[in-house]
Amino acid sequence: MRHKIAALAATTVLLAGGALATATSASATVDPPSGGWDHTWTTTDSNNGGTVYIAEHGDHVSVCDTAADGYAPRVRIANEEQTVPGAYDTRYTLTASGGEGSCVSASASQGGVYDLPENVKIGVTVYLGPDYKYQSTHYYLNDN
Repeated sequence: MRHKIAALAATTVLLAGGALATATSASATVDPPSGGWDHTWTTTDSNNGGTVYIAEHGDHVSVCDTAADGYAPRVRIANEEQTVPGAYDTRYTLTASGGEGSCVSASASQGGVYDLPENVKIGVTVYLGPDYKYQSTHYYLNDN
């Protein structure tokens, strides 16, 4: 009986250890809204240390830190001016400052600057740190 208990305990420890060994670390992505992400863009560094996720319906924006590089990814959201085509006014910025795997989000449900205007081009710049390192800028028509 003692051998059976010892064997059972050893098997339990082995299985638990195997499960822990195969578990993955927290992913630096966020769950998409019910309609999914319309756009996903990254910084231009070799590690793609920052990733921004956009869902047009509901103006969902999330930026995540996707590399342990010491930089906090940021996203700048701007809308095209109605009176000066090609000129963009910054609505807000988000910073994922919690290290690799951290994300920060905003959406229209928060109101104010987070509720992006309809039928207007939106500019999205994702970059690392306060100095716009490895930035990439993208545009979309906010028609949802």
